[in-house]
Amino acid sequence: MREYHPSSGIPPEVHAFNDFKCRPTPLASSACLNNEQTDRLIRLCNRCISQQEKFTFQNHKDIRDRWDTASHRITGFTKDIISVPYDGTIQVFDLHYRNLWEWASDLLRDPRLFPHMVFDAQRLSKFDGKTFVNFVDEPYTAEAFWNIQSRLPEGAKPLAFILYADKTKLSSFCTAKGYPVVARLANLPTDICNGQGIGGGYVVGWLPIVKEEKDHAGKPSWVNFKNAVWHEAFVKILSPLASKSSTGHWFECLNSIQRWFFPCILILSANYEEQCVMALTRGIKSLWPCPVCLVPHDNLLDTLKTYACRTSTQSQDILQAAWDKGTAEERDNLLKQYGLRDVQNAFWIIALTCVYSALSWDRFHFNGGLYCDHLWAELQKIISGLGRASVAQMDKNYEGFPHCISFTDSSVYEDISKMVIYAAHAIVTEDECPLGYLLLRCIRLFIEIDMYAALEVHTTDTICAGRHAVQAFSTYLQQYITKTADESDKNWNFPKLHMSVHIFDNIEAKGATCNFNMKPNEGMHGSLKDSYLMWMNFRDVAPQLGSRQAPQTFESVENTHKTDSAFSNFRVKLNEFLTNFLLSIQVPLLGGKRVRLKPNDKITKCHFLKVNYESLVDWRQHTDYLQCNPKFFGAPRFDCVFIQMTNKIIFGRLLFVFEYFDFQEMTLGNLSFCVIEPAFHPVEGLEWIVKNSKVCGACLDPSFT
Repeated sequence: MREYHPSSGIPPEVHAFNDFKCRPTPLASSACLNNEQTDRLIRLCNRCISQQEKFTFQNHKDIRDRWDTASHRITGFTKDIISVPYDGTIQVFDLHYRNLWEWASDLLRDPRLFPHMVFDAQRLSKFDGKTFVNFVDEPYTAEAFWNIQSRLPEGAKPLAFILYADKTKLSSFCTAKGYPVVARLANLPTDICNGQGIGGGYVVGWLPIVKEEKDHAGKPSWVNFKNAVWHEAFVKILSPLASKSSTGHWFECLNSIQRWFFPCILILSANYEEQCVMALTRGIKSLWPCPVCLVPHDNLLDTLKTYACRTSTQSQDILQAAWDKGTAEERDNLLKQYGLRDVQNAFWIIALTCVYSALSWDRFHFNGGLYCDHLWAELQKIISGLGRASVAQMDKNYEGFPHCISFTDSSVYEDISKMVIYAAHAIVTEDECPLGYLLLRCIRLFIEIDMYAALEVHTTDTICAGRHAVQAFSTYLQQYITKTADESDKNWNFPKLHMSVHIFDNIEAKGATCNFNMKPNEGMHGSLKDSYLMWMNFRDVAPQLGSRQAPQTFESVENTHKTDSAFSNFRVKLNEFLTNFLLSIQVPLLGGKRVRLKPNDKITKCHFLKVNYESLVDWRQHTDYLQCNPKFFGAPRFDCVFIQMTNKIIFGRLLFVFEYFDFQEMTLGNLSFCVIEPAFHPVEGLEWIVKNSKVCGACLDPSFT
């Protein structure tokens, strides 16, 4: 049975399970065609041969041109600058990000995705022969989505975002790092939302990484500064949603229905360290190390107790009270009592969002952290203590498992944990090694917790059983810690152990753990590394995500370049060029009048230009990546080009590249223009060209004669 939120006006629905049928997933992007892809290609060819459809592509250039055209239909990156004070100086950082609202609008307008979107909270139940049993799977079937919609005006719909952020190494030797922000839309089903195709994760931001300075490393003020940079950047990323989250925004969907959307941040996917940054808590050594609840530092081990959850309202009140203190020391002492930092949280600008409720338990690092670093490490010590024969037998037992398990991917410790009981139970027996046997019981309960946590559909019964497994695990682990206290100095009082308390609260609030697991997001690191290795110059990674700068008016452009005669009467010259250009391609002028752009009309400056051209050497299409950047790797770079004019080829240097969208409602879409300084000509002889003109890169040396 499917019960919709009362404000949706949709009556409950009852379905038999055999009404639901599987639908094939779309083709995955891959380098080589598999059997299914080959069959599809053959079918496409047959459709063209039978003239059911026309095949208009002639060569690879046509496909690349179509991709370039399509790229303007999705939200691109914008470069902005953030300024954060530290130690009497203003530190400046570059930020690259997409407009989150425009990105979500792209998904809402996509005819392939819109039929799958869900805008009303649902409560699902299954008849077990006696009664209806409630269950949750998708985010919109869980309590948080329902509660958010209950707070909205009648008829309004939540537009729920899932955000992830974490540093990643782009190069093998860690010389290059990235800090991507990935967004997903929780209104889409998880199989689409977590997929790698249309509707999956998008990189919507590239955060600045503050370089460590030896003079400041470890200082509380420096740590606060790094957190302030993170949140100042995130304010920019979240700002397009801020006002809309309070007042809502009317949007006409593909079915021609106007919907009143209220954006909110439903889920934040991150590891413990990143959660502390998002929540602005002081981390593992603070008095209150959990970013979600107020558990004292010394009680992290005891998962049988629950503590009050943090709230955004409470933290705002505490920060305000700290700011009212007379001295910095008094302010810091008050914040220490709650484990908070002296920084304004970026997520407070979004209504309907509590950063602490959005933070989610991370199953991906549950195996790699608690199991790998602690339980598995303890078991290895115990088996080593039993002698070489026991170690050899353990290895032999693992070798006996199916060879299809490689133990080399990101799930290596998850795979090891699932087999460890079978591999070790005959070696670590209760009679010969009581402590090892007790540890095995702990590991078995750990596996049971992970088994329940991994379920993609949860009933009230499975949630109850999962909570019981957490309590049993805590009980047996405390027994093991007590019995090994005299011979081991290991500290089991750490946050990742405590975080298991929140597993099933998160499931009730946000659905199955696959909705907030870090694995799909960290899986995107591979494609970022591939892009770094294959497409980039190994330097200045962030600017190469997208060269578009923040929009600026013609008046601003002319004022910025007022000392450069090339930009004198810039708008007037563009008016003349556009008028002649429209006439040359036989597009009628609006009202029969010449183009007259206004000083406050906006353009988007670009620092990067990709051009495709046919080589005269091998007659194949080649691509040049040209820079028009006043600060490329610390120095100006304005590349030179060949340009095919009407009756001649000229040489020149890129001076300015920009975009102007749909000028004077001519419905020409997003046009890109280049301003070229021709070689061997004075500056007054500037050439204006449309990006799609025949252009390729050229290597010109300056003349010293």
